[in-house]
Amino acid sequence: MKAVLCFSPGAAQLAKKHLADFAPYGKAFGNSPDRNSFGALFRAAEALVFIGAAGIAVRYIAPWLADKRTDPAVVVIDPAGRYVIPILSGHLGGANALAKELAERLSAEAVLTTASDVLGYEAPDLFAQKRGYVIDDMAAMRWIAARMVAGEAIYWYSERDAGPQYPHLIRVRTPEEADRPGGVVVSERDLSPEHALKLVPRCVHLGVGSKKGTTEADLMRLLENTLDVLGLDRRAIRAVHTIDIKRKEPSIVAVCEELGVSLYGYSAAQLSQNACRCSESDFVKRTVGVGNVSCSAALMGGSELLAEKIAERGFTLSVTREEK
Repeated sequence: MKAVLCFSPGAAQLAKKHLADFAPYGKAFGNSPDRNSFGALFRAAEALVFIGAAGIAVRYIAPWLADKRTDPAVVVIDPAGRYVIPILSGHLGGANALAKELAERLSAEAVLTTASDVLGYEAPDLFAQKRGYVIDDMAAMRWIAARMVAGEAIYWYSERDAGPQYPHLIRVRTPEEADRPGGVVVSERDLSPEHALKLVPRCVHLGVGSKKGTTEADLMRLLENTLDVLGLDRRAIRAVHTIDIKRKEPSIVAVCEELGVSLYGYSAAQLSQNACRCSESDFVKRTVGVGNVSCSAALMGGSELLAEKIAERGFTLSVTREEK
């Protein structure tokens, strides 16, 4: 939900003309929220635009601020529509991007005040968000951002080639070299740096096959044991894949909900395109139309096969990783 709050007739006209895709609030619309009822709107919205003085917006949002990872984008537009100013969640919430979009609509000027944008650097939290990396520690992320603003060296270890645009980025070859104040370790492996910020790429895919009557606990145990053997961080899991007839299997659905990942189902014909890379069972092929459900399904997400098939307690589990 996106909402615009208007504090004058002129603001209401501006909203009607340029922000028709935002839910309007204000006296002109018969639904002006007071500062107490505003809390529900703040929690429900992904983006809030105030057309009026910035001080009004600050007083409205101040009691409801929680966390930069969950707070909505908040943007202020002056009553004349000349300036568009993001004041909350500029990077992770998308307020800076929204300000640029609205400035283009209004033929106005976007006024960005986040230090990395002013200095022309790519903010580390925005870099991570764009790539879907899990941020291990927001306090450590703020420390890295502060070092970048100060022009200090950032020691960067990554098992993927990408890195933020920053002139003082020093790439190192091992996670141990990066494990220092001002260091960043980008890895899907189960590493626990003592000093460095860890970013976890969500690049691991699971393929699951299942008999009837299986349990969530057994699948979770199999999953965790397999990740331990492979040395992978659980947060690196991006999605779970299976055959379409198992798409609603309660144990698989429950594990996906616990992990907070998407579950995808495919027809036997779709899975068969990966059959050449998997050892097949004639019985399974006669039963469901493809000879190895978990392996073929995992390859729908990642091309690097880390574990072809592990069978336990009515489940088969395969693990793949996206190409680096």
